[in-house]
Formats: sequence, structure tokens, C-alpha cells
Amino acid sequence: MRRQRFLFIGLGLLTLWRWALLPTLELSPDEATLALAARHGTPSQAPLLVAIVHLSTTLFGVSEFGVRFFAPLMAWLASFAVWRFTRGLWDSMIAGWAVVVLNVLPAFNLAAVSLTPGTVLFTLTAAAMLCLRLALLHASPLHWAWFATGGCAAAAVMVAPPGVALVAGISASIAWPKRLRHYLKAPGFSVILVMWGTAVMLTQGWRVLEMPAMALAPNVFRWIMLASPMLITLLVLLARIIVPNAALVGMWAMPLGFMLPMALLDLLYGPWDRWPDTGGAAWLLPAAVVLAHQGAVFRALPSEQKISLRTIAIVCAALQSVFLMQSDLLRTLGVPWRFAGHLAQQAEWSRFFIADPSSVMRGWRESARLFDAALEKAPTALAMASNARMGAQLDFYGKRDSRCVQLNELQRGHNVLFITDEVVAVEPPPEMQALFASWELLSVARVMHAGNEVRWLKIFSCHDFRPPES
Repeated sequence: MRRQRFLFIGLGLLTLWRWALLPTLELSPDEATLALAARHGTPSQAPLLVAIVHLSTTLFGVSEFGVRFFAPLMAWLASFAVWRFTRGLWDSMIAGWAVVVLNVLPAFNLAAVSLTPGTVLFTLTAAAMLCLRLALLHASPLHWAWFATGGCAAAAVMVAPPGVALVAGISASIAWPKRLRHYLKAPGFSVILVMWGTAVMLTQGWRVLEMPAMALAPNVFRWIMLASPMLITLLVLLARIIVPNAALVGMWAMPLGFMLPMALLDLLYGPWDRWPDTGGAAWLLPAAVVLAHQGAVFRALPSEQKISLRTIAIVCAALQSVFLMQSDLLRTLGVPWRFAGHLAQQAEWSRFFIADPSSVMRGWRESARLFDAALEKAPTALAMASNARMGAQLDFYGKRDSRCVQLNELQRGHNVLFITDEVVAVEPPPEMQALFASWELLSVARVMHAGNEVRWLKIFSCHDFRPPES
């Protein structure tokens, strides 16, 4: 019991450290979009996330800390739910190891310091596992835990399309063991399906079931990046688990039942998650439970070797977590990033091989400062960004009150300052040139962060907007 006290003290200190880290990391474009949606009340495909951001920014202000305040708290809640779930299945020792494994996984640490669908999906998955176990333990056909599990499944849909994986994990964890299959016909399980289906229709429509083509190669790379060497350990242990004499049966099969369908759907959705979102990687949460259990009961190795291997894997995962959260460490070590480049839309999945994480979460304050300086020289000009993600960042970090406009919002005679981060751009897009009387290259800037190059900015001044004749 003394070890458990140290575990929770450590979780508390880790949560404080994560809160202290929040202001040091600039918002990603998707986080900035959420903050603007919460500020202006604009529609969003993730209404639950917008509501969370609206509450946190109301309490703590519009800043990196205010937007992400609930992220470390949700990580703590997910860890506590995993501990309760695992302790109920086995014992406190395995539960403690499950929490340790979870909190060194790079995907979980990244979700704990950024407010993305992955942050909420990790928490909802942990809560769904705990509530479903409570529902199965009680004879009542409509116990409150059934409704709580259904609420988690519905909320997951309102966060992001990968939330569909959660209801697949719930179904598989019940259908897997023979002793639990009769619960699929129970009224409580019908409650889960009704709540989930209602959320699908209200928020996403049946588009939530549309799966992109599988991109196996970049997804394996992504799994190694988000799970570290723990993934290799997991695959080895799974080979042992699925043999006929598997030790996980009955209620003990729930972690494996959650993990396998969620991981399978992550193969489809995962490569389309944008940095730093780890929404599809929520299957790593039940995987941490499986790893902790198998590491405790695996008897093929002496205790000393098991402890050594476990320590090495945890330390490697923790170090990789640091590199992911501080995504510019590679440049700090003097290694230039030569892989980033323009991608055709049909090859978007391959960005996991070449995308530069630092360019997503670094240098936005400097970019907004440079653009604000250009706007001060042209006070009557409107701002326009080459893409919505850049526009959201400039709106969040910029000093001006007006937001970046779109072409369909312009009126005759308007002047525009157009900003792009395309390195190869030497002129505005052809469709823009055709709508303006003239244009000129105003400035070219190299955005730096901590002495490292992050991106190139090019600002064009486009004069006298002339809408096409109808």
C-alpha cells in the first residue's frame, strides 16, 4: 500500500510538471482553430472539444495554458481509471505497473500536454473500460454503469471520427469470452448502442463509418514513433497471448478485447491524424494494461532479467516522450530536417515520413509578429493566408482584431496581404492573380525558433480586387 501512495504522489507531481510545460509549447493549428471556434462560437466538427476549450479559456484566459488546462487533468483521470480497472481485474501491483507503462508512452505524454481528440479519447477509453466492468459485475439490466459506458461512446463520436473505435472495443470485450456473450442481448448494451448511434447521427452522420484506404507502411512508422520500443514488446507478448492456452479468459479478456479492434481501426484512421493528434492511438491504453499483466505473470525469464528489460523499455519510452514533446530537440542537436516538402493531396498519408513536427508547433508567435508588421505598413489591407491552418494561427497570435479572410468574402477594390509558407512560391496562386489588378512581393522572412530554422514566409501585396463577372 505504501508503494501505491508513492504512485499517486508521483502522478500528482507529473500533473504539475505538465501544467508548467503548457505555456512553453505553442498551439498547433488545430488547437488554435478550436480556440477561435470557442471564442467566436463558430460551428465545429468536434463540439465537445470546443465546449472544453470555451470553459478553460473562460476560467484561465485565452493563452496556451488556458486552452490546454484540462489536458493534464484528463491524463490524470485516465491514469486513475486505468489503476481502478486493473486493480479490479488483478491486483494493485499490476495496476501500478499499468499506470507507469501508460505514463511513459510517447502518445499519452503528447496527448497530456496538448488538447486534441487524442487527449479526450484516452480519457473516454479508460472511463469506458472501468464503467463497462462495473456494469458487467452487477445483475441489474439497466445499472447506471451501462449509461455511463454509453455516454463515453457517444462523447467519443463528438470528439472525432476515430471515436467509432471505442464502441468496437466495447462490443469485442463483451463478445470475446463465452461467459459474457449473453450481455450483448442485455438491455444495458442496447442503451450503449442507442446513445452511440444518436451521437453519430447528430454530429457526424454516417460519414463516421467511411474509412480511408489503408496505408500500412506510414502507420507502422507512426506506431513506433508513438509507442516506442513498447510496441515491439507488445507484439511479442501478443504472439504468446493468442495461442490456445491463453491466460486471459472471461472478464480478464476485456483489455485484449478493447485493444485489438481499436488497433485495427487505427490502421485505417491513424495515418490521417495531424500532428500532434494521437486520436487513433487510444488503443495503447488497454495495451498498457495487457503489457503490465503479461510482464507480471510471464515466467519464461528470471526476475532479474524481467526487471532489467522492463526498466530499459520504460526508460527508452520516457526519453522518446521528451523528444516528441520538445519536437525541436533534433535541430538543437545539430541535425537538420531535410525531409519536409510539398505533398500532393493524394499522397497526404506519406507526411508521416517527411513531416516536420517542429514546424507545426514552433515559430507561430514569430510568424504572427512578422505578418503584423507588414499589416501595419498597409493599414487598409485585409489579411489572407494560403491555408486555413495558417490562418487560424495568425488569428490566434496576431495583434489585430480582424481575422484572415477568404476570397469569397472580398469586395471590389479591396487590397490584400497574402501570406504563404510554400518555399517554392514565387507569386500568388494563379486563381488569385486573375482576381487582382496587380501584385508584388512585399517581403520574405525566415522564421527561427531557438536558433533553428522552422519555416519560410512569403508575403505578397495584392491590389484592387476585381470579382469575376456573373
